[in-house]
Amino acid sequence: DRPAQGTEEWNQMRRINHKEVERKRRETINEGIGMLSALVQKEYSQPERNKGAILRKAAQYIEKLKNNETNLTERYTLDKLLSDQTIADLQSKLEKTKQECERAWREVDIWKRAA
Repeated sequence: DRPAQGTEEWNQMRRINHKEVERKRRETINEGIGMLSALVQKEYSQPERNKGAILRKAAQYIEKLKNNETNLTERYTLDKLLSDQTIADLQSKLEKTKQECERAWREVDIWKRAA
């Protein structure tokens, strides 16, 4: 069913298959660039048609997102440290207050017994 290797028919079939594979590859690349373009257009006011410019803006956008992530991670870490310190301070104050209350109740008991 397949033409013999090296024949004109075989070469023509090979070219057709290659064209189809190449067409699908370009289509996949263009779809990906289209998706990137849609994401980047939200960030930049002027729409871009040039694939190179879209890729460049996408790289800038990714870099911006990575910087934002780093900043948010640093801020979260600092906030967590401050929150943990505040919790520890409040727990310490609570423990002191409990001890003062217990001491005050013991004094009340002593005064009641003395009266």
